[in-house]
Amino acid sequence: MKKIHILLMLLLLVISAGCGSMNKIMKVQEGMSRQEISKIFGTPDYRRFDRGVEEWEYHRLSVIGGETKITVITFDEGRVSGMNTFVREVYTHPAPVPHIH
Repeated sequence: MKKIHILLMLLLLVISAGCGSMNKIMKVQEGMSRQEISKIFGTPDYRRFDRGVEEWEYHRLSVIGGETKITVITFDEGRVSGMNTFVREVYTHPAPVPHIH
């Protein structure tokens, strides 16, 4: 019985973690400041900039499937001008082929 409770708690945790990142994405609006985005997502994992355009990239590992969810937020003159979200699946190397002698 305890094992069922533990499994149910883990399942609930996994489901709620996925909803949390979706809620963050839905809060982003065009024209928001860098400070507003920092309050929602925190410090970006990667940052790029060139001629007044800046991109902040956030990576979130999904517990289900082991894929990485990536959100890229683009700023133009310090304000959100675009956002892109996508999933990068985990690449696994093929198993080595045994040598036949």
